[in-house]
Amino acid sequence: MTKKINDLFLTNTAVFHEMNLHLPTRTIYFGSVGVDSESDNDEVNCRTVGQLIKNLHILETKEIAPITLLLNTPGGNYNDGIAVYDLIKSLKSPITIIGMGKVFSMGSIILQAGEKRVLTKNTHIMIHDGSDGYIGDTKSFERWAEIAKLIRKTMYQIYYERMKDKNKKITLKQIEDLCSHDTIYTAEEGVKIGLADEIITKTEGDQNEQRNTN
Repeated sequence: MTKKINDLFLTNTAVFHEMNLHLPTRTIYFGSVGVDSESDNDEVNCRTVGQLIKNLHILETKEIAPITLLLNTPGGNYNDGIAVYDLIKSLKSPITIIGMGKVFSMGSIILQAGEKRVLTKNTHIMIHDGSDGYIGDTKSFERWAEIAKLIRKTMYQIYYERMKDKNKKITLKQIEDLCSHDTIYTAEEGVKIGLADEIITKTEGDQNEQRNTN
């Protein structure tokens, strides 16, 4: 029996290290996985998001139960990231997203999809409009510019819908102004302005505790 338990533990550990999915605790990790990995392995892109979407699907189809997403990313592609955001919002399983280290750009938008948005105490959050570039014919350029404006409005609305619960005075115009440049918050500042709900701390008995710093 002990050998079977050890084998199961090693199997689950290997899957977590290789696939970023820990089935026993229904935990998914999104972020850097090792110094030998590709340099963009913590960015939001079609490759990394593909694995994340598969892992969310596995847990959702296995059981409707709480899921934890550990998030540490500099951000990345909007269209790939919004696919994750939309999927999380559509799932029946309640999801807690724990931001750690860096939750920048598109990562800060994904954070807003969590039923609970939690940060470790030294995490930083960064919001901004991002950047766009296009080379091609004039009409296509004009259409992409229209889409960029639509994307920004969608981003502001996503932030607003979650931030207003904790920050009653926040407005869409203020969010637009904040996103006009790189605006960086500490964990406490992020909770205070409404980008997150709680900060993880540790009690004297080594039990994890969440506290609201608002």
